[in-house]
Amino acid sequence: MKIETSNVENIFTSIAEKYDILNTVLTLNIDSLWRKKAVNIADIGKNNKVLDLCCGTGKMIYYECKKVGKSTEVIGLDFNEAMLDIGYKRLDKSINNYKYKLIKGDVQALPFEDCSFDCVTIAFGLRNIINKTKALSEIYRVLKPGGKAICLELSTPQIPIFKQIYGLYFNNVLPVIGYLGTGSKNAYSYLRDSVNNFMTKPELRYMFKSIGFHDAGYKSLSGGMASIHYGIKPFAIKYSDRNQ
Repeated sequence: MKIETSNVENIFTSIAEKYDILNTVLTLNIDSLWRKKAVNIADIGKNNKVLDLCCGTGKMIYYECKKVGKSTEVIGLDFNEAMLDIGYKRLDKSINNYKYKLIKGDVQALPFEDCSFDCVTIAFGLRNIINKTKALSEIYRVLKPGGKAICLELSTPQIPIFKQIYGLYFNNVLPVIGYLGTGSKNAYSYLRDSVNNFMTKPELRYMFKSIGFHDAGYKSLSGGMASIHYGIKPFAIKYSDRNQ
C-alpha cells in the first residue's frame, strides 16, 4: 500500500513525544547499540563534516558529535517539525557543549551544495521516503569524493527458527505494544508494514551500486533484525559528469 508523505509526517508527529522511549522498550535498547555500530563503521574522524538525514530526535547526532569533536558542527535534517523540536531539547541537555544544527527539509532535495560532507548517515529513515533512488542520489551528490554513506535500517532475519519467532513478535505483538504506549492505532502498524515492504539487503546493496557508490555492502545485526548498508563516493567520478 502506497502512503503519502503527509500521512507519514502525521504518524511521526503523533508519536514524537514517546518515540525514543518506545524504541528503547520495543528493541530492549538494542537500537542504541546499532546506532553506535553504524557510527563506528562510518569511521568519522575529528573535524569531519557530517550530515544525518531523517535525524528525528537526534540520537545519531549525539554519537556523531562525540566523534567530530567540539569545534565542528554536525547537521541533522528531518521533515517533521515535532521530532526536531524534541531533538533540540534532548541534545541541549545531553551535549550542549557540542555544535549541532537541526533543519527541516526533504531528503529528496537536499539544501546543500555538491561535495559538502565527509559522511552522510540515515538511520531508520530510508524506508519512509517515497523516491529512494532520488534520496540516495542526493546523498551521493552532497558527499565529497571519498566520503561514506551509511544507512541503518530494520530488516528481516533469515535464520529459519529465529525468523518465525521474530515474525510473530514484529507482526503481532509490536503493533499492540506501540498502540498501548502511544495511543496511535496507525503508527506501529505502519512501522510493521514499512519494514515488511522494504527492499531486501541485496536489493538495497544493488541500489547503492547503481547510484555510483563503490565498495557497497552491508552488515547484518542481531541475527538480521537490522542491517548497516554502506558505500563510498569514488574520487574518479565527479557528480556533474554522471549520466542522470
